[in-house]
Amino acid sequence: MSYFSSVRSFLFALLAGMFVGYVSWGHNLSFSILSLSLFLIYMIVDKRWLLFGFVWAYYLIASRGFLLGVESYYQSLGYAFLAWMSVATISGLLWIFIWSRSFKKRLLLFPFLLIVMIVPAFGFISWVNPLPTIAVLLPNFGFMGIIIEIMVIYALALLWRKYTYVRYYAIPPISIILILIIYYFPPTVTKNLSIESVQSDIEYFPMTFDKSKEYKTLKTFFYKVQKSQSLNILLPENALGDYSSVQSMLWQDLDKSRTVFAGATIYNARRSNNINALLEIEHNRTKILYKQRVPVLGEMWKPFSNNGTEATLFKQPIVQINGEKAGVFICYEQLLVYPYLQTFFYEPKMLLGISNLYWAKGTNIKAIQKETMELWAILFGIPLSFSVNG
Repeated sequence: MSYFSSVRSFLFALLAGMFVGYVSWGHNLSFSILSLSLFLIYMIVDKRWLLFGFVWAYYLIASRGFLLGVESYYQSLGYAFLAWMSVATISGLLWIFIWSRSFKKRLLLFPFLLIVMIVPAFGFISWVNPLPTIAVLLPNFGFMGIIIEIMVIYALALLWRKYTYVRYYAIPPISIILILIIYYFPPTVTKNLSIESVQSDIEYFPMTFDKSKEYKTLKTFFYKVQKSQSLNILLPENALGDYSSVQSMLWQDLDKSRTVFAGATIYNARRSNNINALLEIEHNRTKILYKQRVPVLGEMWKPFSNNGTEATLFKQPIVQINGEKAGVFICYEQLLVYPYLQTFFYEPKMLLGISNLYWAKGTNIKAIQKETMELWAILFGIPLSFSVNG
């Protein structure tokens, strides 16, 4: 292959990866199924650098909101650009390290690639993972849907390898028909009617609360609850601010028949750090229902420091809400895979998701978090309540 031919092939791989990354996330939920092409490309591509170009471009464009969101949060374009490029590059390198020139070895290594993408440490940065997108075609199939997904990828790779006509004559029309079907008959997520999720657009930033503004924010959410006709209300991440016994006095005016589930930051004096939590509040009782398993690495969770936000990692895969098992996901962990797999192993009956994304306003982060939670809820056929500020 000549130099110019190689450059042309690499540019095509970049453009194809950009297209898949852009279309798959942040738009129509059905189009997320296109991201499964990453798995197929891994199987059929015969050049390591072409695979890297496709995967790297996919991660860059799919997570494009990360660049603008981090820039808004830190007020530093340089830091945001470095973080954005680093995550995409590390994710891309993972694929080519596990890839092999031998087609048979690629088939054997594919499950290992999936595992490495899911479990920590790479699992902490493996956003926009194609795995749950099979929900578009196989709603309510659960773990069996994931198994079928992997089997289909293997089957397509073998057909592509063995029968040339499949590449040129069969796959294009089948792809067009499939896209039309999922576009006109999109999967729908079941909303949790027993818990009303409150959406808001209030200017408050996580971990940087001003006491006067914090109290105004708290009052705003309290009035939203009071106006609600629902007996169970879900409020966004950090809705209650730095929660304390003083602030809890406000909720003593809560109707005795109501229960509020709301995000809050709680100071842990024993460990001198914070807990990013979901609280369950009733008229005269407040308890920590859930502690975030995976806070944002570096900004919130600081593994080698006593400061920051505590990470529980593998604890509390489910909680009890009104006598039913529920899975809870706070902000960043909504983007990962292993918390979902851990939770669904215990067969929850509902999912709850909360986020505060005011700092990421105008980006696709909110859409991707919502899409990811919806895909998992559809795949396992359980209702979802999703509350976000932003």
